[in-house]
Amino acid sequence: MSLSLRYHLYAQRSYVQGAPIVIGFSLKNLSPNDVWILKWYTPLEGIKGKIFGLKCDGENIPYEGRMVKRGAPEQDDYILLEAGSSVHVEFDLSRDYSFPKCGECKLQFKGRIFDVVADKYQVPRASSEHFVVDIPGNTVSFSIVGVA
Repeated sequence: MSLSLRYHLYAQRSYVQGAPIVIGFSLKNLSPNDVWILKWYTPLEGIKGKIFGLKCDGENIPYEGRMVKRGAPEQDDYILLEAGSSVHVEFDLSRDYSFPKCGECKLQFKGRIFDVVADKYQVPRASSEHFVVDIPGNTVSFSIVGVA
């Protein structure tokens, strides 16, 4: 299977402290084949674990959101990403992180998809059969100003 996936994060230049910090996430399938992506540990399922690296003014900002234990994946845990297409979601980082007022925050997705499947008849499949893929993408920078 020829596979090429890439993610892209989108952010405003600045956000107001105490207000929502809405970030966009896109995942693009650059390969010539349709693939089914396990949404776990990606923004496609929401933030349910330590899936980002976040620093504000050089200091690591710890994840404070919920951690999810998983069983076996189900059909609904996968999303079809057709050849050449992309999927986009938005999420509010302020629900899972406490932000200080700061000059520069840098956010990066850890860039890992825990299962990619080319044959729809193999979805879902057992964790022992998962094909883990590290994907490239960008880092976004923004500032936190004032108080809401």
